[in-house]
Amino acid sequence: MSDCIFCNAEKGETKLDRIYEDKEIVAVVHPRPAVPGHVIVFPKKHYQIFEQISDYEAAGLFNIANKISIAVFEGIKAAGTNIILQNGVAAGQEIPHVCIHIIPRKEGDNIDFQWQPKRLTEEQMSSVELKVKEAASEIGKFEKEKKKESVKIEKKIEKIKAEEQKENYLIKQLERIP
Repeated sequence: MSDCIFCNAEKGETKLDRIYEDKEIVAVVHPRPAVPGHVIVFPKKHYQIFEQISDYEAAGLFNIANKISIAVFEGIKAAGTNIILQNGVAAGQEIPHVCIHIIPRKEGDNIDFQWQPKRLTEEQMSSVELKVKEAASEIGKFEKEKKKESVKIEKKIEKIKAEEQKENYLIKQLERIP
């Protein structure tokens, strides 16, 4: 996307101070930090919202976010971190590119992420539970698919090994012929 600051940074068109980079993920110091040490972790590939990312890419993104959080703890002696993904405009996402914020926390830093819990009736809670449970019924499906793929690959490997052994047997037979 031509107007995406993260995509432009990836192309080198926008300068952001990189603290980590691999072939898929970048971590930069936030240009307008909430506090010193505020880091953004984002995929190089453009995704507007988190739901567009594959399960495997999401796992990689959060793995790096975890490592960056550890670096923030150790590097600036943070007492804690908030790890935030603002997913969609209604959630406060300003730039349409998935990113995870790592915000270092210290006692008395005056950042307030507190909210007032909503009181729901038992009927409202039950209704929400049923809707989310139904929508979540497919969770874990990718893990089953991954296992199926692993089994297929293992079978292919076994087949190749068996063919190699058969070929070796035939070669050995040919070598015995005077």
